[in-house]
Amino acid sequence: MTIPYDLEIERLLNEITQFKAKRILIQMPDGLKPYGVSLSKVIEEKTSAEVFLSSSACYGACDIAIDQARLLSVDLIVHYGHTQFAAIENPRVLFLDARSQLDLTSALSKAECEFSGLKKIGLATTIQHLGELDKVKEYLSRLGIEVVIAPLGGHSIRSGLIIGCDYTPLKMIASEVESFLIIGSQFHALGASLAVNKPVVLVDPYSNRVIDMKKTREMIILRRYAAISKAKNADIFGIILGTKIGQYDPATAFSLKERTTAHGKAATIIVADEISPNSLENFSEVEIFVSTACPRLAIDDTERFAKPILLPKEVLVAIGELEWETLLSQGFL
Repeated sequence: MTIPYDLEIERLLNEITQFKAKRILIQMPDGLKPYGVSLSKVIEEKTSAEVFLSSSACYGACDIAIDQARLLSVDLIVHYGHTQFAAIENPRVLFLDARSQLDLTSALSKAECEFSGLKKIGLATTIQHLGELDKVKEYLSRLGIEVVIAPLGGHSIRSGLIIGCDYTPLKMIASEVESFLIIGSQFHALGASLAVNKPVVLVDPYSNRVIDMKKTREMIILRRYAAISKAKNADIFGIILGTKIGQYDPATAFSLKERTTAHGKAATIIVADEISPNSLENFSEVEIFVSTACPRLAIDDTERFAKPILLPKEVLVAIGELEWETLLSQGFL
């Protein structure tokens, strides 16, 4: 099987040998899971380790399969496709990038017209394409465009890198650039368009498409406004406290409960590992849910849930502590 990603197999085998790992849990995003069996076979042939594949969702570095690993007495988790930002001591976690092998030339050539007349743009990508940024910068420079690569900031520990829940690097350079180019998937480009009040263009190497995110951004903002409007007239809020290692934020949850009740609302904290329609539907008294866990749940999965799910800043708009225009200027993420 041809694998269009660099799974860093030699490095992985060396780490297993050096750490003397005997039981390994491999955690992969859905796009990499098709290669999991082949990878586990290589590991078991080259080392004495026993390998397990996690079938659970793998949304990001906030979502490490700690409970599975401890249940299996695993001494090493191999986590593909995300960069670490939460401290984990036991068991040990090896983060591997899974860099894409796709050529960006064709997709970039389609993006030229999107930047016609622009002098300065910001550039960022996901971890899979991080190694291509210098080439992209050189390509755009030949077109007379000055490129600013997103700096370190927030949860991002590498220049040029953005993650789905934190666009601090883009905010840091937003005042310097006219537009942003995001290389990756629509998931990250949509997040970028909701985080900064600047045009965002996506170059998608997987579909070989170039997408201006303006219309999608406008559609999502209308949905967010409608959800906030419903919350203004709601009396009972369910504040979701996520328990995943990188999503656990009790300070925000408790603060939101205090602030909503101060405005005459009733608020209850609901503890959840996996947030799904099934996990929330039986809380029939709750009118509005608030996620202090993954912020993308409220934005990307709205249609899956019977009741609105708000972001923390959106709750502040609903109770009158933050202006809608201020939220738009600050960004949703």
